Amino acid sequence: MGSLRVSVQADGGPTAARVHLRAADGKFYAPDDAYARISSVGDPVVHTSGVSTVQVPTGEVELTLVKGFEFQPVRRRVRITQDQETVVHVTLARMTDTAAEGWYSGSTHIHMNYAGNLHNSLENLMLMSAAEDQDIVNELIANKDNRILDYQYFVTGGGPHPLSAAERILVVGQEYRPPFYGHVFMLGLQDHLISPYTTGYEGTGIESLYPSNTDMLRKARTQGATVGYVHAFPGDADPLEDTLNPLGGGKGYIVDAALQTTHALEWSWPARAGFYPWYATLNNGLRVTAVGGEDSISDLHRSKLVGSVRTYVFTGDAGLDMQAWFGELRDGRAFVSTGPLLNFEVDGRIPGQTVKLAEAGSTVEIKLGVQSIVPLNKAELIFKGDVIETMSLEGDRTRLDLRREVTVDQSGWFHLRVEGLREERYPLDAAFAQAFTNPVWVLIGDRPIRDAESARYCLRWIDKLQEMADEWPGWRSAKEREHVYRQFEEARRLYRQFENEARVAKTGKTEAP
Repeated sequence: MGSLRVSVQADGGPTAARVHLRAADGKFYAPDDAYARISSVGDPVVHTSGVSTVQVPTGEVELTLVKGFEFQPVRRRVRITQDQETVVHVTLARMTDTAAEGWYSGSTHIHMNYAGNLHNSLENLMLMSAAEDQDIVNELIANKDNRILDYQYFVTGGGPHPLSAAERILVVGQEYRPPFYGHVFMLGLQDHLISPYTTGYEGTGIESLYPSNTDMLRKARTQGATVGYVHAFPGDADPLEDTLNPLGGGKGYIVDAALQTTHALEWSWPARAGFYPWYATLNNGLRVTAVGGEDSISDLHRSKLVGSVRTYVFTGDAGLDMQAWFGELRDGRAFVSTGPLLNFEVDGRIPGQTVKLAEAGSTVEIKLGVQSIVPLNKAELIFKGDVIETMSLEGDRTRLDLRREVTVDQSGWFHLRVEGLREERYPLDAAFAQAFTNPVWVLIGDRPIRDAESARYCLRWIDKLQEMADEWPGWRSAKEREHVYRQFEEARRLYRQFENEARVAKTGKTEAP
């Protein structure tokens, strides 16, 4: 055996980072005092505060040093000599500085202690986030196995946790976890956590599907919380057509999007399934922000790494400020990423903003930029859910800068999506690299954004949701069921109205909704 001492620097000083290591015997080794874990895709890692020492077998060691999405990873091979210390100094080069441009990143979905046999602390969660270059740390209190984990760390007032620092904000919020409607985050609660922490658990006293997610989201919003559906739609299949898992993990999303009771829809993996329901709501002008939160269960030996799926939010001159970050998130000034970094403008407007045109047939200028620490396979420009251009990346396929002029003949929205190949994902903790922006809205005169097919999609969704609710055995009373079904019908009326307005815009004929 020999000793390996690794020292990491960036931006002119020591820095926290993630260390991947493979010793000469093919195994991973970690310092005795380290919080070692395995990522969701199987990479053993340890987070270092800047300097760490580990005992490893003699021979060649492979090292990869990583710090989030804005620094170029560094790979090194070093030889270990018996009974001697080998020192490796690594400087991570910054690829870009999103904070200098007003963009700050954070996962919307992290658990500190939840179901594992490690014990995590807020201090260690902040270290892990520093190593992953995450600016805002959103820790969610949740129910698990008849326990409410980490409830004691909630602070009233709706502001940052006292452990926050100038360079990193800590927020302790709540995940509300009903298995039927879908789990949601509640961040920035001002006064208290919301109970019950779930509904719809069969064989318990909270088996009923009342209260609904709509009820609970409204409760959270009265406390000033920012709320959103989490890990809603994995995979690639349309949740409405999925027979194995009908409506996915966010069954209540379509209702709450119409009733404007949810601010956000979260991606917790690289996935395409969520685009089906999200596009259907965007296509009728419902402004729900896509966010990234990996659902890291950071006291498990193997789970997603903190910040592996995150949200970049533009706060501009406000800098790193909790209220500004959540406020701009609610307004859609954000993009989702498992690694790639995006710039996207339509006539100078960024995601969440609106371009106003006087008449149909007007031309807009689109500017897009992509940077990535791993190669990417394609970039797609989307208008109202349709791919209008697919772009390939040249050379090492880590950068793309383009300008386009596009003629717009109807009110709608643009956004940018990029993806990489599965075999080129390393060292990301993701099945493949994926990133996409929220919409830049385009309005022609006073014409709203409407699409009849999308409205009908949402109506079929609610019909399926109610069909599944009808089969639920645990309703306590007809009164509770009628309360929830009135919410379903309120959402239906809105989608019928959208469908009618789309028909009028196309044919000039109106029908009673």
